[in-house]
Amino acid sequence: MPTTTVRERQLDLARTAIFDAVRRHLEDGDADQISMDDLATEAGVSRRTLYRYFPNRDALVAATGTWIRDDVLQLPIEIGPAGIAASFRAAAARLNENPRLARALLRTDTGRAVRAGYRSERVEAIRTALRRDVPGLSGRALDRAAAVLGYLCSSNAWITIQDDAGIDASSAQAAVTWAIEALLAQLRETTHSPSSRSSSRKGRR
Repeated sequence: MPTTTVRERQLDLARTAIFDAVRRHLEDGDADQISMDDLATEAGVSRRTLYRYFPNRDALVAATGTWIRDDVLQLPIEIGPAGIAASFRAAAARLNENPRLARALLRTDTGRAVRAGYRSERVEAIRTALRRDVPGLSGRALDRAAAVLGYLCSSNAWITIQDDAGIDASSAQAAVTWAIEALLAQLRETTHSPSSRSSSRKGRR
């Protein structure tokens, strides 16, 4: 069985310290202003070490996004057989455990960049789940549904609802779950209606 060397463990610790420093500044709201040199100092690594791992700020932000998604929040990309609404509830529960971080990812350019990679992969996973769970959707309907569900299945949706409606996070997430399930039910009803089947047959001629 492979074992990690002392150097590999040291490198992992250094990377985690750098990611932790970025996370702290995200939560403090000043991640856009902090310099790479200052991040290195806070993480207790040399400037040379920081740039060895991350040649530029974009590379650091992308790697931090992966770390936050996989290690901190443990957010899945793929949507299992339980469906889109269940996947949203699971992700929301993870974010509830890290409320400051959830909001931090929406507040700054750095936070939005951290989310970007996950968001694009998540929308594609939603598109795949729609093809599986609502067979018969036309290409245009699939695009529209994936776009709307991609927004609903995000912290941006429930945090905005929470703030605008003056309700707690749990109630806002329940409202989003209701919206997801209502849209999916409407899509299934539409694809199974006689008029929809007739249009589908005409389209194949």
